[in-house]
Amino acid sequence: MKALRYLLLLIIVTGSLSCKKFLDTQPTDTLSPDYYYATEAQMNNSLTGVYDIMGSENVYGNSIFTRLTAATDESYYQRSTQATGTQVLNFDSSDPDIRLLWQSLYQGIERANLVLANIKKPAMDETKRGVIEGEALFLRAYYHFLLVSNWGDVPMILKPTASIVSTDVARTPAREVYDQILSDMTKAEGLVKSIAEIGFGGRVSKSAVQGILARVNLYMAGYPLKDVSRYAEALSWAKKVVSGPAGHALNNDYKQIFINYAQDKYDTKESIWEVEFWGNRLGNAYTEAGRVGNNNGILCTNEKEGYGYGFIGATPGLFKLYENGDLRRDWAIAPFRYNGATTTRINWTAAEIYQRNSGKFRREYELLEKQKNYTPQNFPLLRYADVLLMLAEASNEVNGPGTEGIDAVNLLRKRAFGKNLSGEQVRTISVTAGGAGYLATNPPVITITGGGASRNATATVTIVGGKITAVNITDFGAFYTSIPTVTISGGAGTGALAKATISVVGDESLTPAQTASKEAFRTVIKEEREKELCFEALRRADLIRWEDYVGKLQKTAAEATAGAPANFKYIAIGGNNVDVRHLLFPIPLYETSVNKLLLPNNKGW
Repeated sequence: MKALRYLLLLIIVTGSLSCKKFLDTQPTDTLSPDYYYATEAQMNNSLTGVYDIMGSENVYGNSIFTRLTAATDESYYQRSTQATGTQVLNFDSSDPDIRLLWQSLYQGIERANLVLANIKKPAMDETKRGVIEGEALFLRAYYHFLLVSNWGDVPMILKPTASIVSTDVARTPAREVYDQILSDMTKAEGLVKSIAEIGFGGRVSKSAVQGILARVNLYMAGYPLKDVSRYAEALSWAKKVVSGPAGHALNNDYKQIFINYAQDKYDTKESIWEVEFWGNRLGNAYTEAGRVGNNNGILCTNEKEGYGYGFIGATPGLFKLYENGDLRRDWAIAPFRYNGATTTRINWTAAEIYQRNSGKFRREYELLEKQKNYTPQNFPLLRYADVLLMLAEASNEVNGPGTEGIDAVNLLRKRAFGKNLSGEQVRTISVTAGGAGYLATNPPVITITGGGASRNATATVTIVGGKITAVNITDFGAFYTSIPTVTISGGAGTGALAKATISVVGDESLTPAQTASKEAFRTVIKEEREKELCFEALRRADLIRWEDYVGKLQKTAAEATAGAPANFKYIAIGGNNVDVRHLLFPIPLYETSVNKLLLPNNKGW
């Protein structure tokens, strides 16, 4: 948003790995690099072009969070008619999403290389020159990171393409690519500004570099490199973020993180790095809008509320993973649906756990006039919550379960259960007598009183066969000191009774059994990553590096086949199709057809 308000009026030469290979076309209407990089302003414009790739629809503008990472144990593509594509793991090397991501990332690398090759040309302040160099180095490394983590051995390009006649580039072993990523990012850390100096999360800061270096090292520690020495490095980089001068901290309100993304508000304590979008293509051509909340939000056909295609569904496995009282669940997973084209919300019943959409990115909070297909919402790349979880994971692998890792996870759980905002809350409401004669068309009112609360809890009921079978908490209340009274009144029926329980100080913390061994704590960390970071395009890579991808998807498929309603058994399609070859994407057919040095393709492709 801030960074994107200074849009390029003159796009730099993007170049390509080949005239008809990594890019579809060779630019012919731009200034030569020999003449363009003459001023500080031109260098900054060129750097903006490097960032611009992040928001491409082929990268974080749409494809990564809508299709390329849809098939996991936390999400599925919510279209019963979708039989082919990356969304359901039924694709080949000609798939357009695979090709366009590959091409876009190399376009970003070419732009970064042009900046770096010309960084010494303009007369300018040396500190400012260093900042531009650091950001370009980091972005080049990040684009290589996305390539190597998705394709394995890939061409590593460190200089601008000089000619279209010498562009057949062989694949570089993944280990060498990772080593260069580490080198570039480490150098960048000493050049870029602190996040306090920048003031927003759309540009690369020291904290962003440190946090992503923790991620890179964790990926290297897992499959396929399995260099376990990298866990210690991951721990070191995560600690730099946690103990550094930026003073990063969790936002006390989980949902507010995502409301901020919708409203152009920056919370640099929690949101360390994010993809910037600005505008929604209504009345202004100079905007960079994305599809965040439009494709991966709640299904809604009312354009004033914010049109949503609801492509991403939450799996029952994710829903069941959340404990009672975990406030993240009903934000991350939409607890309601819209009634047709109206803005009326209908809450899902307790049994309706297969139908729910991803709910993190909600269009209702956008401040701009809504546009059907584009939104101004930013997309998170690195949150402080992720840093804490990476610290816990690396610490556990190096030292076993200890105070620093356990405390990091408990910080997240304290927020998850609302302790920072609301103290002790209603944890459960159980039906002790179902009564008789109740009608879903005329449900009774649930009143929750007493208990010393500063805000009373609220709830609705589920009625089956004239009986109340469940009480569904819609607001857990705040700062209870004792158990409140639950009263069921009104409606057509009689005789139903229910009782509540409340949380107690510290009950959000991990139990001794959960931290009794390295293996037990590892399981907890994996689950906390899923609950905290779901729908942020991280789960697929996590499952792959843990060597859990195939097994988790097959388990999700088996559960859907056995338990899903008939019209939702298609949830199993990704898990039924999954194979070890899906641990890496295929090199795009378009590229291998014109550059034989890219062959052989990845195993199974």
